[in-house]
Amino acid sequence: MFAWIVLVQWLARLIFALLIALSIWSVRIMLERKKYFASLKLDPSKDFVEQADQNAFFAQARASLSTASTPESVERKYQNHLHLISKDLQKDLASLGTLGSISPFIGLLGTVCGIIAAFGDLSQGTQNTNQMMFSLAEALLLTAVGLGVAIPAVVAYNYFSRQVKEVLSHLTCLKNEHLESMES
Repeated sequence: MFAWIVLVQWLARLIFALLIALSIWSVRIMLERKKYFASLKLDPSKDFVEQADQNAFFAQARASLSTASTPESVERKYQNHLHLISKDLQKDLASLGTLGSISPFIGLLGTVCGIIAAFGDLSQGTQNTNQMMFSLAEALLLTAVGLGVAIPAVVAYNYFSRQVKEVLSHLTCLKNEHLESMES
């Protein structure tokens, strides 16, 4: 009977280590995405059309579109350009969203394991009340750590997803601007 209690205690510790690793991974993704979007040098206080001429990222898109001579070729070049950049724009965002989604559940699993171990020890008569309370607090800590990983990951996922949408919106504006200039 005692062996399963030890096993559950070790499982709770492994879950804690996993949550720490997921936290480190999450922070790495957030820092990398922040660096990437900062490199695009988007300034929300400036007019986008002005920025597009001075920004290398959008100048590349504009150059690609400028070689198109028909509306169909503009659309084709636009889609090709989107395909090329979308991988960089969305890099690791799915992982960040997944980390935000699963971390609370992993923390909860650790909490359940810790509570099972605490009650298992109590049933064996190997713990006094103070030790029992410490074991329960230790178990609940796993839920807190899971939430501590999830909350920043979800916030960062939403922030960077908005950044991606903004960049894609600006690219659509460039395409539409080019189409309008072809018509006039």
